[in-house]
Amino acid sequence: MTRIAVEARQSREQSVSDVALLERVAEGDVRALSELSARHSLSLRALAFGILRDAVEAEQIVQATFREIRYEAGRFDPAHFPVFGWLSELTRLGALQRSRVRAGLPATSA
Repeated sequence: MTRIAVEARQSREQSVSDVALLERVAEGDVRALSELSARHSLSLRALAFGILRDAVEAEQIVQATFREIRYEAGRFDPAHFPVFGWLSELTRLGALQRSRVRAGLPATSA
């Protein structure tokens, strides 16, 4: 098996595990939330930093994303997004909102 195939398989396996973790988060499991954070915070911070160009604000956005996930995990539908896609979208939207506020624009567009 090639390195790319192995990485793809590992990625799929982790996605399944991420779904299981989100299900546990929806049931109130704080350890599951911590595990998701440990797996994905670095990538999410990089995404937020790419938008905001501020490390402190990027960290704040990631923390806010995980607070949101704590309360919204039960609404996650794996048929629509892979877990990391959903986490990335929440982070991206939070960073864009922060960027608009910084620029003096309304937080959300009409």
